[in-house]
Amino acid sequence: MNDKTLLLRQVHPTFFQDGLLTSQAFMPFPKDNGQLSVYDGDQATPEQSFVHYTVDFGFLSAGVWAVTSGECGNIGLSSHPDPIEGSPAHAYIDFGSRAEKDCRKLAKRLKELALSRDRLHPL
Repeated sequence: MNDKTLLLRQVHPTFFQDGLLTSQAFMPFPKDNGQLSVYDGDQATPEQSFVHYTVDFGFLSAGVWAVTSGECGNIGLSSHPDPIEGSPAHAYIDFGSRAEKDCRKLAKRLKELALSRDRLHPL
């Protein structure tokens, strides 16, 4: 991964309402321990990540949006490859142990960055 690596986020339909992406799409859940799951764009295309997530895992996705590793760094977040069994392209954006209020602000910023390149799949 480098600063230009796309971090591909699958967005649950709940977080894409009336054609609008919500910042919840980029907010880690408490069970995530501050780690927001993404796909490493150096390892998978937006389409491959979507198929893997929806077909192989059987999860719901309204589509794929992305930020870059460099964009994360610019707002104080780090990103890391994290290959796991069944998902070699798995990575995460590390929110650390920030307060929920700070995570919400960062999630909003990630959403804005993702919207600047629009949905990557399906088009």
